[in-house]
Amino acid sequence: MSTKTLILKTEGMSAYGLQTFDVHRRVNHFPTRSAILGLLGAALGITRDRYSELYQLSEKITVAVQVNNGGEKMTDYHTVQNFRSPQGKIQKGTKPTHREYWCDSEHTFAITAEENVIFDLEKKVKAPDFTLFQGRKSCPLTRPLFETIVDDTNPANALKKQGGIGQIFSDVTGENQVALLQVRDQITPIPRKYAMRTVYVCGQYNSVDTGGLNESA
Repeated sequence: MSTKTLILKTEGMSAYGLQTFDVHRRVNHFPTRSAILGLLGAALGITRDRYSELYQLSEKITVAVQVNNGGEKMTDYHTVQNFRSPQGKIQKGTKPTHREYWCDSEHTFAITAEENVIFDLEKKVKAPDFTLFQGRKSCPLTRPLFETIVDDTNPANALKKQGGIGQIFSDVTGENQVALLQVRDQITPIPRKYAMRTVYVCGQYNSVDTGGLNESA
């Protein structure tokens, strides 16, 4: 069975948060893998009590995301009740929190898997079972999620071929790799428990005047 890559795109306000129990709910500078799985899981109609299906999907796909435009950060004030402490216990009462968002952000996602998985995802992102949003419910989609399907076995390289600008954060190494990151956003078989993974950061190739040679920036 052949491998294909699904290309998705989002624009507008987003809030792909970091794992935290602090009163300041910060956003990451790129969508986490768990957030991407959450988006796909909502499209597929996977409920919380069917978490094993989300884990199985995570094991089938390789993902990469390109930050086409990071946007401008804003902070909103909230109060929460029955919040979870850093030790994981539910605390009664009311507590103020500050939540960050990115305004006018743009991201392109590449999901690589066997073609039957990709075609199932294509069908669902075009007609999702649940309402889709960008990290938080206050960040709805502002454009159709589906972009295209390409014949590529590497999601990072597939994004490069789309011609978009911005750094790429990928499960696997791609062309013009510039850095490595360690991020705790890998879904595990245990709900709400995440593992560390290596993120491969790929830059862009820029053509500069060096006697006809192309150098990477």
